[in-house]
Amino acid sequence: MIRAIGLGLSIALLGSCSNSKKSSGPFTPAAQVNPSLDQRVIERAYRAGEANDFFAISGSQLNQDLILMGFERFMALQRGVLLTRQLRDNFTALGYFQQTTKAGLAELCNQDREFLALAAATSSLADRPKGYPVETIGCENGDTVVAVPLGFDAKIFAVSPLNTFANSIDLKVLAEASRKANGNLRWSDLNPEWPARLVRWAFPVHMPFTTHMQRLGVQLPDNLLLASNYTKIFEAANKDPDILIYSFFSPTLNARLQGSNFRILPVQNRLLGAPVMPSVKTIKKTYPEALETEIMLFVNTSRSKSCIALSFADFLLTFNELILYEQNMAPLLPETRRKTLKRLRQIEVSDDFQSIPFCQFAAQAQSSGKRSVGE
Repeated sequence: MIRAIGLGLSIALLGSCSNSKKSSGPFTPAAQVNPSLDQRVIERAYRAGEANDFFAISGSQLNQDLILMGFERFMALQRGVLLTRQLRDNFTALGYFQQTTKAGLAELCNQDREFLALAAATSSLADRPKGYPVETIGCENGDTVVAVPLGFDAKIFAVSPLNTFANSIDLKVLAEASRKANGNLRWSDLNPEWPARLVRWAFPVHMPFTTHMQRLGVQLPDNLLLASNYTKIFEAANKDPDILIYSFFSPTLNARLQGSNFRILPVQNRLLGAPVMPSVKTIKKTYPEALETEIMLFVNTSRSKSCIALSFADFLLTFNELILYEQNMAPLLPETRRKTLKRLRQIEVSDDFQSIPFCQFAAQAQSSGKRSVGE
């Protein structure tokens, strides 16, 4: 069985990590105490991605801050109860896939790989696993993967500050006008008062944007602007008033130094409806459901150290609001969070895990952890 972590100790460590992060970076405090959490080692493992054996992030920058900052706090908590030698080489390498969730899950099931978990952004409409909030997914090789929801993000449309005419995007008008123009959409097709210049679409290269556009009913032109990262996409938009960015919401806010290079447009999704700006408060309430994104953590429970990943999932859920709000994402609703934690703690883990010091602690702390969150 997996466990929840003692609440009082957790809050103290969460606060201390948050304060030190501002001055010393996300990895340095951990590296000072635990040599296996060296900043350069972790960053190199993250960049390598495919060579990593523990944890993968699908969507690159979307989940990077959420997972890395949460991971730092999680390991800081473990240092309060475990020796450094017990932590070393356990769940300290992070990687990422610039691929779709489906491809990432295939690697998570691959017997030739030792990935424990995959954090991914999925469509809350089409890609949500059945049996939400925690679903068991079977691999062809017999391994078992559980899908744990963590919270919500959104997709946004953004333009350059040089674009002084676009004030909102009507999803229905956008879809109909793009099809009528055979993909060669002009701004005046969206509003006759706007310039009759072609809309220049821009996307992050790792986003499955064609699938997203199909779901919105939007027909794209043959020529698109693809950016390798969020820095490049917003730098490009800063110089061209006709570029229309379609991107995830949280990276736009997390890229704070690029904030002057783009302007987010509110979105209208029904006739005569008021345009809605994305925010952690509007996601799951009034922002268009078609633009919602669910952040999921997929854990292969057949892996030898999966109890570590399950404990990390428990940690992210226990402090769900605090961690998600910090990353400009919407946390789970309280009832969903409670049900998810309950299901997560009912997952059985192999007796073989008892040989891993981290997992021994996980089993011993389960009962006290449950009481700490009122389960």
